[in-house]
Amino acid sequence: MCCNIYSLFDTANAFFGAFIARHPIRHIFASVCFLIVLSLQLINMDIEYDIRASFSPLNSKSMREATIYKEFFNLSTSPQRAFMLFKAKDGGTMLRETHLREVLQLDAELDSTLSLRDGKTGMRGCDPLCNLNRPFHLIAQNLINNSSSSSFSFLKLDHPFSYYFGSPLFVGSNLFGVVTDRDDKSPKNINKNQNSKNSQIYVRTIILWYFSRADTKENIKQLRNVTLNLFEESQRGKRFKYVQFQIFGDEIANREMIRGAIQATILMSIGLLLLLIFVSFVVYQKMSNLVKIPAIGLIVLISILCPLLSTVAAFGFSTWLGNRIYTLMCVTPFLIAGVGVDDAFIMLQSWQQHRDIKCLKQRLSKVLVHIGPSITITSLTNTTAFGIGYFTPAPTMSLFCLCTSIGVLVDYILTFTLLAPVLVLLSTHFPTTKQTSILLPPQQPENNEKPLIALMTPQQLPSTPQTCSKAFQYAKFIHSTKGRFSAFLLAIILYIVGTSGVLRFKSTFEPSKAFPSDSPLAYSLDSVGDVFDEFFPLCILVNRPPNLTDPEEYSLFNKMVAELEGLPESWGPNRTLLFLRPYEEFDKKNAHFWQSLGLGPKGKYKFSLDNLPFFMNSIGNPPTVKYEKNGDGSIQLKSFQFSIVNKGMTEWWNRAVMEEKVRIILEKYEKNFNASMYDADSPVLNMLLTVKIDLIGSIAVTVVCMVLICSLFIAHPAGVCVIGICISSICFTLVGTLSWCGADLDPITMVDVLLATGFSVDYTAHIAHQYYTKQGSSIERIAQSLDEMCPPMLQAGISTALCMVPLVFLPTYAIVAFAKTIFVVVSIGLLHGLFFLPVLLCALPESKREKTIKLRISTKMSPKSSKMLFNSKESNNMNNGILIIGEREEI
Repeated sequence: MCCNIYSLFDTANAFFGAFIARHPIRHIFASVCFLIVLSLQLINMDIEYDIRASFSPLNSKSMREATIYKEFFNLSTSPQRAFMLFKAKDGGTMLRETHLREVLQLDAELDSTLSLRDGKTGMRGCDPLCNLNRPFHLIAQNLINNSSSSSFSFLKLDHPFSYYFGSPLFVGSNLFGVVTDRDDKSPKNINKNQNSKNSQIYVRTIILWYFSRADTKENIKQLRNVTLNLFEESQRGKRFKYVQFQIFGDEIANREMIRGAIQATILMSIGLLLLLIFVSFVVYQKMSNLVKIPAIGLIVLISILCPLLSTVAAFGFSTWLGNRIYTLMCVTPFLIAGVGVDDAFIMLQSWQQHRDIKCLKQRLSKVLVHIGPSITITSLTNTTAFGIGYFTPAPTMSLFCLCTSIGVLVDYILTFTLLAPVLVLLSTHFPTTKQTSILLPPQQPENNEKPLIALMTPQQLPSTPQTCSKAFQYAKFIHSTKGRFSAFLLAIILYIVGTSGVLRFKSTFEPSKAFPSDSPLAYSLDSVGDVFDEFFPLCILVNRPPNLTDPEEYSLFNKMVAELEGLPESWGPNRTLLFLRPYEEFDKKNAHFWQSLGLGPKGKYKFSLDNLPFFMNSIGNPPTVKYEKNGDGSIQLKSFQFSIVNKGMTEWWNRAVMEEKVRIILEKYEKNFNASMYDADSPVLNMLLTVKIDLIGSIAVTVVCMVLICSLFIAHPAGVCVIGICISSICFTLVGTLSWCGADLDPITMVDVLLATGFSVDYTAHIAHQYYTKQGSSIERIAQSLDEMCPPMLQAGISTALCMVPLVFLPTYAIVAFAKTIFVVVSIGLLHGLFFLPVLLCALPESKREKTIKLRISTKMSPKSSKMLFNSKESNNMNNGILIIGEREEI
């Protein structure tokens, strides 16, 4: 049954070879039309520049949380963020009049832009969170007003809570690096850098937070313009005399990511030039005796254009499916170019090996029968590996895999429908003088052309490389005890390195990985990291508030809050921002006041919402509390938001773990309060928690798919198992080596490893397939396989690496990690394909069928004919070690 399948596949390849050679121009025209149809949708291509959207999974718990957040604040899209950090140039406290005035000046400039009203909606750009920095404004104005006056101050400055008119005012969200007179510091050291009589604290950093709606292009444009201008000014450092500032914003991060993509494209263009030079050298080496120099240039051009045009078609098809194009996908054309020329090298190698076949139809048929299975295996496995990567949660990685998968498949098609016809045409019209005498012998009758079926009948046993050849000597070394021991020792070293690397892998992710590390924005993120180490608020939305007049329900709610505050990462109740606590205190005082006048209800205090409107009005009616007045005059609380303040959140892994703990607590009380959390970065944080399991699962699925595909073309279960072992070994050592190269366990690494899994088949399937289509001893078969496939494999590895060489000079983690993956998988893949795999294949015992074949051959062939067969150069040129279908049927 298997033999029939393989025979059918070879018959199809032979037929298509003859058909393509008979109508080369039609196939070229059809290929061009095919590319045009797929590429038409590029005119509607939509490029996504939002860095958060690039790494935010569309279907996840975090996206549901984001939807609830947007509904709570009446937003149609997720808002954009910006924040500014201020430090004194002299290293002193920021609570000095001169410094505060400069901070307020810049704050007013940014705030005036965000407060502009939209012409259609009438809403301000910062609505509904325009007063995020109100605590700072109150203390700054009070300190400025009283800095040169001994008048009474309504502000009692402290940290994290100050008191304004006796009411608590949380300043922990704006003041950082604080040293108070209660700390183990000399008050003299605290006070010597400030003029304010009211201030008894030293503040190293002031941070101001900004919120902007992103539901209109006008709002996005306003935020982009003002933040980018301030970003440029912050780099010059000449705006203020006393203060230096840094600014971070979503639009700034987006611009830096685009800058990194442009840098990558420029550098990869250099890599493409290196690839062009290398391909020109290889093609000239292979084709200089077959076609004239101008034709060689055209072959080089087509070899490069096939993968590049495939990328264009892939982008067009992805756009037709309604997908966006992300900036990090700029590496796709160069990746497919580096990988796609592999097929061209193999086809040109086989075309050269069969150069003595006179009829071009017969030659192309035999070439396709020879290389068809190898190219099909690698193309299908690469397409499958990239296709599995499509299910990666991060959209930018997912669509990168989709486009690459489509591109590899299209390049596979173009290898047959564009490159092969070009070879036929150029061999017909631009042959060298020597090749012309071979192709067109004098007075050759047309009916001398062999029928197609004759190509699939073995006339003679394939030749073996000379015993003095390098391939044969290397095959003997592989087959020797010394070679096997060397392979075993080298494998032990690789697995030690791989295991230690896997064990040290750390799950983490940062936005800075998407843009150049030399960006000034990276320094801003470092400063923000210091802030998050001290202050990280987590928003909790309560969509079904407790009945506060019911002691049991209110107690249950307080229990939930206490569990959240009891987390190790939380600062505890002294920094929780929950409006119910100051309101309850206010309501108690109000009730006691009326009771003291004999006007209030007597007895024990009972919680009431009657004073909530007055209380909310006194604090500016924040949008974080929603209530309504019923027909009977009672107040009903509809929903509200509170914040748990955490510490030690510089590392994203710590944030991911903390937020998962919060989700577990909230899910525990979901039926009671329907509470949810919100963090703008939680989509990425979610992936960190599952990336290890996702990576293992994806690799396992990919390896199984690779093995199944190989089993369709290699009829030896033992050989397929060896391929599976080699692929698994490549993946394992790759992951460990990447860890030693500085990679983190994140979505970027996961996709890189999936891509490498697909590449690993390129370095195993070619040798294994050729090995099982040869006859003779294991040494002879492996020598033939290496002699035929080693050059194109090395050329493919070098060409892929050349495309990526310039990327090592790019300071963008995501792209450098990708380049490192390519270098590592090429190195490890070639080591496995050219050393470990041959050792394992030679170590396998011969099957009964193979022994029968060897016995049949030895009885049918005389010693004289056998000697002529293995030593005749003419026999080697005519058959080149390829026994097409006849070999399959024998083996």
